[in-house]
Amino acid sequence: MIFLIIGLTVFFTIHTLPWNPAMRETLLGGLGLTGYRILFAVGSAIGLVLTVFGYGISPKPLLWITPEIGPRIATFFMPLAFILIAAAYLGSNIKRVTAHPMLWGIAIWATVHLINNGDLPSVLLFGGFLLYSLGAMASANKRGAAPATETVPTLRDTVAVGVGMAAAFAVAYFHWVLFGAAAIPS
Repeated sequence: MIFLIIGLTVFFTIHTLPWNPAMRETLLGGLGLTGYRILFAVGSAIGLVLTVFGYGISPKPLLWITPEIGPRIATFFMPLAFILIAAAYLGSNIKRVTAHPMLWGIAIWATVHLINNGDLPSVLLFGGFLLYSLGAMASANKRGAAPATETVPTLRDTVAVGVGMAAAFAVAYFHWVLFGAAAIPS
């Protein structure tokens, strides 16, 4: 489990740099924008690889059994998570409702997976992402993040929903191949 913990620590440490503007500015001053971006990308990649590897090899002591309603919760909420993540990058009107569609998508993804995976490594992984997304929203709000005020064409909303739904169905369909677990238990 040590690789999982190290991976999560590296990944979240890199991703919390923006929470501390003074630290970010110091790094930007010393590394330049390109160097900072390289540090961010390489640190994120290393953290992600260690997290995935560590999760895969960790023993999975069970802390709770998936509640019977868990798969139904996943069926309903996972498409919403994917739509929110797509909306963050496709410039939709969803950004007029929340300044953080991607972080809300991650929070929903993490919560659904916590409900459905009661083993210790899953609690560390999904619990870590849930806490990170909530902390990132609070930090961004403290730094002045606000929902968008500009209305964009509704076609962008349609595209965000379509892309999000397609991604949700693709990930559910290939969940076993990608992650070694059925998206919806039979």
